[in-house]
Amino acid sequence: MLYISSNVSIADREISFSAIRAQGAGGQNVNKVATAIHLRFDIRASSLPEFYKERLLKLSRQLFPETVLL
Repeated sequence: MLYISSNVSIADREISFSAIRAQGAGGQNVNKVATAIHLRFDIRASSLPEFYKERLLKLSRQLFPETVLL
């Protein structure tokens, strides 16, 4: 459980993590080990109150206008 405030939390089942190989410059171990984490959270399908969903979706459009933020 991820606690956002005393009244709001996100269940573990609503968040998924996966290890990936990081892109970009690196040293000897570049492209050999998983060094980055992808976090996926579907705002629309989450159990968050509608107020939070609307604010997150609006913010995501401002920050990432050319991509899809789940």
